[in-house]
Amino acid sequence: MQSRLASWLTRRLRVNLRRKGLIAGVRRALALPPRGGVRRDRLQLHSLSTHMRVTWIARPIHPWDRDLPGVEQDDAFATQCLEDVDAAITRLFERFDVIESLDIAVLHPVSRESILTGTIVRDEFVRAKRFSIAMRLKMAGLTYEFGRGGLQPTRCA
Repeated sequence: MQSRLASWLTRRLRVNLRRKGLIAGVRRALALPPRGGVRRDRLQLHSLSTHMRVTWIARPIHPWDRDLPGVEQDDAFATQCLEDVDAAITRLFERFDVIESLDIAVLHPVSRESILTGTIVRDEFVRAKRFSIAMRLKMAGLTYEFGRGGLQPTRCA
């Protein structure tokens, strides 16, 4: 138990140091030379957000499932796709700990149409961890539709 707590604290400290380094770098970039004779004449950082946009193509149905009836293939694809999206988001937030939000678009492996889209905010995603994957992704900000034939192309608003 003690080592898990120490590990967690170390990770949090690293994240905070990276964020502070990022903030310091942005402040340095905003530190324009003062205009003649005016003290403290600089741009002041008001807010900072880190955002990543990621689009990927969903994996096709597993070769072992290709002999299933069409409806079962659609269900298997949808389940696999949602699990993949959940795992990918988790890994992106773990790997890039300064990122606060992700714009996600997942494309169908055959039609290349968008089947899942949305913006995921780290805090909302973490808060929704106790729910099922499908509910967690909806609550965290992803839009997707099930219909006849499984996951359907999303409608652009």
